Amino acid sequence: MLLVALLLRWTLVAPSTPRILCGAILALPFAIGARFLYTGHRRTYGWLTLALAPSLVLGLMEAVVDPATRAWSTLFVFALLATFALFVAYLRATRSSSPP
Repeated sequence: MLLVALLLRWTLVAPSTPRILCGAILALPFAIGARFLYTGHRRTYGWLTLALAPSLVLGLMEAVVDPATRAWSTLFVFALLATFALFVAYLRATRSSSPP
């Protein structure tokens, strides 16, 4: 939820059509996967781990390029990295012990 709130905040800082469209595209995987995260589906954790990459690129780019939003972008990047680490930790903790 924190990631969606930070993404929404980034979108509303200087609303423009490309920024709103980009924010909607980046928030779409989180909106789709939120229901399945709460029920504990492993596959959702797997594909959401991959879906974090575009948001990470945006956060890093904003942190480097735009001094006005540097603090929020840095917070967004740290929240993304923490979410990524938690997703990977969950996937490693719930994997089956039997060989494939």
